[in-house]
Amino acid sequence: MNRNHAAAMFIGVLVCIPLLALYHFGFFKSTAEWFAALYARGFILPQGGLKQLVWLQYGYYTVLAFVSAWVCIEMLSQWRRFAFLLGGTFLTATLGCILAMSGVLFEPVSGSLALWLAGIAGIAVGGSVDGYRRHVMREYFVGRLSTRLFEELADQNTPSKLTERREITVLTCRLLNHVEIATSVEPRFFEEQATYFQRSVSEFLIARGAYLDDCDARQVRVFFGFPLTDEHHAVHAVQVAAVLRAHLTALAREMEMRFGKKAQFGVAFGSGPAVCGLYGASHFESFSAVGDVIDFTTRLCNLNSEYGSKVLLSARTYTLVKDTAEVRPMEMVSVSGSNQMSEVYELLAEKGTLTEQETRARDAFWQGVVQYRKGDLQQALESFKNAAIEDREDPPLKYFMERVEAAIQEKAAPEKETPKHSRKLAAI
Repeated sequence: MNRNHAAAMFIGVLVCIPLLALYHFGFFKSTAEWFAALYARGFILPQGGLKQLVWLQYGYYTVLAFVSAWVCIEMLSQWRRFAFLLGGTFLTATLGCILAMSGVLFEPVSGSLALWLAGIAGIAVGGSVDGYRRHVMREYFVGRLSTRLFEELADQNTPSKLTERREITVLTCRLLNHVEIATSVEPRFFEEQATYFQRSVSEFLIARGAYLDDCDARQVRVFFGFPLTDEHHAVHAVQVAAVLRAHLTALAREMEMRFGKKAQFGVAFGSGPAVCGLYGASHFESFSAVGDVIDFTTRLCNLNSEYGSKVLLSARTYTLVKDTAEVRPMEMVSVSGSNQMSEVYELLAEKGTLTEQETRARDAFWQGVVQYRKGDLQQALESFKNAAIEDREDPPLKYFMERVEAAIQEKAAPEKETPKHSRKLAAI
């Protein structure tokens, strides 16, 4: 329960208890008699006369008190609040007339009183500076941030901290074969499949503390470390990415059964400095971040289709999470226009969760990559063979074995250049 809901509950109780006491001491008895006489003069009543149902009076003003408090706290526009109160008063009076023609005496004063008392109290709470700030923040963060993190963010009351340069971790989950699917099925089927992917992945990540920055038919991108500052943003990203692997495996099976097309997912995350702030105009404004790490992570995500891997991470992220994650190296990469090389790693699991056999396979794979880069091709091939686990597919291992075998064959032909173990990242 968030703060606004708790305030609405508190206001509802404060309004209902005095009204209950007034009913107990007969305060509304004369009011009910006056309305009974009014209904008798204005309507044709049943032969048995009017019967008052006290429980109906109690229930009506109780529900109305809680609803009125909640609406007036949550609603931002002042004139809409008063329109709601006036409309509620009219409906309460109308209900009294309708029930009178059915033989039930219902005085509308207690209900209207509960409506206005709770509504005015709700306006007072929602109209405060804190309440207004929360309303404004909801427009930007509801649906992008979990309820718990939104409450923490709203309690900080430091809007200047949302516009600054800070280090964050960016996680991108991409539907790698979205073009293939889009061109092979009817548009409405691709729309359903893409929406299903967007909803499933975004809800999964938001529930685990991520901030949703971008969500379209191709990818879902989230931030860790923004808008709330988190010095362990990379570690949290690793923890989420580790469980996201299993979620995507199940999602791929489910989507294939439901839509008849096999979806291929790739995940990548990287850490680095970014300029965070409010970008866009009018209805298109949103809090986001700008930096090389954003584009690099998107490009890195596409490499999953080359390696057949599931989750890749950057060298900077690895330095932050090496004590909490099990990884293995892939290739050295660089961005087009830059000669600076950077290591790429594949995330296997959280630290200490690999079996003994998986650990030996990881170490053999790592040794094979090192030997391959040194040019010890035969030793690298042997190490890669030792990294295989029986009855388990390993596309990245297959990728490197094919590269080594091709290098061995080409090395035998002096006129051919041995393939490099690095690559340029393609443009987005």
